[in-house]
Amino acid sequence: MKLEHMVVRPLFVNCFFLSDDEGNLVIFDPGGDADLIINKIETENLKPKMILNTHGHFDHIGAVSELKEKYNIPFYIHKDDEFLLGQSRNHAALFGAEPAPVPTADRYVKDGDEIEFGGGKIKVLHTPGHTPGGVCYFIERVNAVITGDTLFCEGVGRSDFPYADHSQLIEGIAHKLLTLDDSVTVHPGHEEFSTIGWEKNNNPYLKRL
Repeated sequence: MKLEHMVVRPLFVNCFFLSDDEGNLVIFDPGGDADLIINKIETENLKPKMILNTHGHFDHIGAVSELKEKYNIPFYIHKDDEFLLGQSRNHAALFGAEPAPVPTADRYVKDGDEIEFGGGKIKVLHTPGHTPGGVCYFIERVNAVITGDTLFCEGVGRSDFPYADHSQLIEGIAHKLLTLDDSVTVHPGHEEFSTIGWEKNNNPYLKRL
């Protein structure tokens, strides 16, 4: 099994691609640049099976509708973030970004779900705080966790939105992420990667934990 990524516009989101030995593919957080994502899929003869989103902010869902339609695949998100999908056009305008088609959720994920893929499982960890329905995806087969905008390299997600909660965010990181093995790689929604061990020792927001 292989985990790769591509940085997509408008806000330079890390879009992730999990593929198995047969070319089956899961796409995480396709925030935009649908043409680049499609080119990768077609060039590498990959077979998309689903889209899994960490949360519903506009910069993480921009290519969802186009990919859903082209490949006839389901879009998964936590139900508590569904309201953000409907607000995505307004949020994009605030950042001066071109609004994308608003996707419709096909299935909902919840804490503890285990999604079977490639002979392994993708475990859903509900980590609200940045958004009410924010989740992370732990993929044991590649020793990685996709954290969206919950946990960054030496940082955490914004919690200054009306629906956000900093205490809840830190609690979720403490109980759902920092309990993973130190060697697990952290694949955030923006910028560089890290490890759980590094964040325990170097993330200033988590020092008191």
